[in-house]
Amino acid sequence: MNFTKTCADQHNSLKKNVPQSSPVIRQAEKKDAETVLELTRSLAEYHGDDADFRATLNDVLRDGFGKKPLYESWLAEIDGVPLALATFFITYSTFKGKACLHLDNLYVKKDARGWKLGEKMIAQVKLRAIELNCYRLELEVHQHNPARAFYERLGFSESPDRVYILAGENLS
Repeated sequence: MNFTKTCADQHNSLKKNVPQSSPVIRQAEKKDAETVLELTRSLAEYHGDDADFRATLNDVLRDGFGKKPLYESWLAEIDGVPLALATFFITYSTFKGKACLHLDNLYVKKDARGWKLGEKMIAQVKLRAIELNCYRLELEVHQHNPARAFYERLGFSESPDRVYILAGENLS
């Protein structure tokens, strides 16, 4: 499949293939469950968390596409090829009395980075937050993740809150 042309990459002055076709960003459907799982697994591998990755296709089908989905998945595609994934879910602020949208995963395949798909996915998630009358859009980013600069460039700011978790044996 050849849908690219060469142009200069703004960030590192390297030649990079950019698509001739415009990306299509759409909500994933049940038929996309395997793609959602594959892209989520790729994100875990990218972060070195693949050993802890436990989600199965049945989990994605049940929780992402079941009768009462727990999260939404959106895909960015070019010429029908899935290149990026965003998954998010509703939380709630009892202080503000309003829903919040939590962006759980944002992943762009390595070969598609630099094509502004991440920005386009964030724009779509922002629109979804507005549609759902959310007070805020939130996400968690590891302190050493280079994507922090990307999020800050898009207007995200670091919260003074720290995230604590209770998991595994500590949860039982």
